[in-house]
Amino acid sequence: MVSNGTSSKEGGLARSFTSGDAPPLLSFPRSSLTKSTNSASVDSQAKEVEPTPPIATKSIDVDILSQSLALADNIFGLYALEVWHYNEASGQLINVPLKSQDEEAGQSGGGLYVKRMTQEADSENEYSNSKAMDAYGKLTDRSRKDYLGATPTGPGVGLPGVLWSEASSKVPNGGLSFGLHSMRGHSSERHISGGNPISFGGGSNASHEFVNWREVDVLANDPDQPYDNRLQNFAKAGFKLATGIPFDCNGYRGLVLFLANPHAEAKKLRDPANSRFIKHVAHLIGCSVAIQAPLEQAQEFKAKLQADNWHRLKIKLLFIVRLGGSLRQKNREQDASNSNDCPDAKKRSSIKRLREASARLRNDFKETLVEAKEEAKAKGARWLKKIQGGNAVISPSFTFTQMMWSFLGVAVTHCILSRIDLLITTESEGELALVLAPLGALTTLQYNLTAAPASQPRNAIFAQIFAITTTLLLGYIPGISPWFRSALAPAIVIPGMAKLGITHPPAGAAAVVFSSGKLGWVHFGIFLSGVCISITTAVIINNMSDKRQYPISWPLVRKAKSFCAN
Repeated sequence: MVSNGTSSKEGGLARSFTSGDAPPLLSFPRSSLTKSTNSASVDSQAKEVEPTPPIATKSIDVDILSQSLALADNIFGLYALEVWHYNEASGQLINVPLKSQDEEAGQSGGGLYVKRMTQEADSENEYSNSKAMDAYGKLTDRSRKDYLGATPTGPGVGLPGVLWSEASSKVPNGGLSFGLHSMRGHSSERHISGGNPISFGGGSNASHEFVNWREVDVLANDPDQPYDNRLQNFAKAGFKLATGIPFDCNGYRGLVLFLANPHAEAKKLRDPANSRFIKHVAHLIGCSVAIQAPLEQAQEFKAKLQADNWHRLKIKLLFIVRLGGSLRQKNREQDASNSNDCPDAKKRSSIKRLREASARLRNDFKETLVEAKEEAKAKGARWLKKIQGGNAVISPSFTFTQMMWSFLGVAVTHCILSRIDLLITTESEGELALVLAPLGALTTLQYNLTAAPASQPRNAIFAQIFAITTTLLLGYIPGISPWFRSALAPAIVIPGMAKLGITHPPAGAAAVVFSSGKLGWVHFGIFLSGVCISITTAVIINNMSDKRQYPISWPLVRKAKSFCAN
């Protein structure tokens, strides 16, 4: 959805005001942003209102939101933005569809509000490439069958989930709080991950506001992040810089996701004036979205009627279009059969097709040779560049609150495991014990990389069963020395986990420990019980935090429910 609001030049920065200045009132012509209430009522009396195409979630149509989105045009280097609402009941981020003048005119709409096309997706730009164009189409063209719409996501999953989890705040409920106290001019200090303390509301710290831009390429290629198709296409399409500004408007919490131009001048993009303007625009957009809930409830029945009318009209139109297409195809086939009745025409047509096929074959062969040479040169250049190291920034550190959640989870889990180990050792007079070393690696994943695929219960349980079973079976093969078994076990287990799709680093450690020959099947059972205990405590403690969700899915439970339902 491309913004049609009045926009300034790309390099224009938002004007900053000191604490003593009074910002001017913002005025936007209602006719250029949305239909006025009076004109709408007059039109409704004159003629029947035509149905407009609804989207999955009802679009928001209020003048203040249009004005807020129009302000985003003044942000330097902005490509697009999205708004996500944190649902307290489900613990997920829900995309907020944004409606603009384009959607009213019949063009594609959705949650991604695009200010300008990325340079990689622009066919007239030197940075353009076919993969970027295709990825851009998947993200913006709702008419495509492979359109990637924004679906609800959990904390730590996908681009909005990662930025939501990383967002740091001193507000008890998380996010940036914009209450009445900030409107009265009190300085309210906030902190964004990777930036300096800031203040909203005319404080002296306003000149020290910064925005932490994350590299989307790095997030998309991070093996510790769960695979997300939409995140991958953001990186391919040229949306390579992203930042998330959380907001909290009277309990309505969420995140405004900004996507910036990586080719823009970095100094201007990170200028305090531009950063401050981004945060205030996020504040305004968040509050504009929060005010829509009462309006949506009042118009729910009317919207349902409009959706039903449009659905019936769409079915009729599709039937007419498809019927017309079938008739045209039938006419073309009849014309082709009539033209081929003549033997001379068939002969000329066959010779022409043979010549065209030969020409295409020669051209394809030449292009293949040229492409092979260029690919070989490009591979060599990429190899030389890759061994020099990348330019990825260091991942942001945990906030103090998130660090304390990790401390609580690890402490509780290992207190339980250590006590169980002491009990087993005492009762068995030292013959049995709970192997604790791999469990330390497991809790590291569960509380520091909560959303990573390697941390999930499915990987933890099945990878440990596969790794330890393989290792113990190697002990039955005669002639294998212990030192070689310690090398052979992880060499088999680690690639095997990757092939089965259950990669889990602690399982590689468990394979080394159990390859010593001193541990047997009883120790295996005790150790698997420790893994289950660690998973149980991680599920309980991680989900107490709004910035975490563990696990990100229960695939086996979902399949079992589906099987029982059938």
